[in-house]
Amino acid sequence: MGSGKNKIVFFGTSGICIPFLESLRSEFNIDLIVTQPDAYGGRKKKLIEPAVKQYALLNNIRFIQPEKLTREIAGIIEEINPVIGAVISYGKFIPGKIFRAPEFNTVNVHFSLLPELRGAAPYQRAIEMGLKKTGISIFEIEAEMDAGDIWSRKEFQIFPDDTSESLSERMGNDGAPFLTDTLKSIIKGEIKKKPQDSSQATLAKTVSKEEGRIEWNIIAEEIYNKFRAFYPWPGVSFSSGDKKITIKSMNISGEKSKLSPGTVISLKKEGLKVCCAKGSIVNIYSILPQGKKEMTPYTYSLGNRITEKLD
Repeated sequence: MGSGKNKIVFFGTSGICIPFLESLRSEFNIDLIVTQPDAYGGRKKKLIEPAVKQYALLNNIRFIQPEKLTREIAGIIEEINPVIGAVISYGKFIPGKIFRAPEFNTVNVHFSLLPELRGAAPYQRAIEMGLKKTGISIFEIEAEMDAGDIWSRKEFQIFPDDTSESLSERMGNDGAPFLTDTLKSIIKGEIKKKPQDSSQATLAKTVSKEEGRIEWNIIAEEIYNKFRAFYPWPGVSFSSGDKKITIKSMNISGEKSKLSPGTVISLKKEGLKVCCAKGSIVNIYSILPQGKKEMTPYTYSLGNRITEKLD
């Protein structure tokens, strides 16, 4: 640990935290990381360590993985006496006895321009809604979810081909030094927090696996936005007969059709064209059939029938 640096406590779980941790370590001593317990997941239901735990192990940073944030955890943080706490993608409600333990309380990094899109899936919902911009808000935690006073905000453009993966990566890399600078400014008293207008709040609910099922009776742009929002997880899929097929690559066609939504217009080596609502069309270039590897729709059709109407 470097001498003379302020001590902080960090709460986080997922991979999006890593660039933030890297930036924070350049200016602060991270004396404790609080992350989620290991959990079973993936196709083979193996025990998976959170990305933040792996980072802590690699960098010899003290970490804990409590099932519940108890008074005992608050006591551990009080003993450390951190100047401030930072939360990014942690995944558990943090009680007041813990978020008030540091000298300057605890801030949360939320991936939207609050009070817009409070909740668990802000950048996914921003893409799904077809928004052109979103951002990062650094706010002081209070009892109500994502409702605390805002210290700083940074806007990010959402590009037409952005997926949740590409947008979150960019927000993580560019947002990391922004968080570090904000914490330094808070400690030095150089900025003031501002209350949110809760009357303008919207909700970004958790993404469910079931939402990836395509409804062809919406326009092509909305289907493509869902594809981008739900990439890489949970993905968007359709059925051809009794086969579930996940789309891995697609875009919007500029053409129009008079066929009904879900009808296959053409299947060629270049891709699969499917009619959507109001005559709009999507082009599907790469698919992942259930139980198979990724391939083109044309390659799949050589050994499997693709129905004229998709479900």
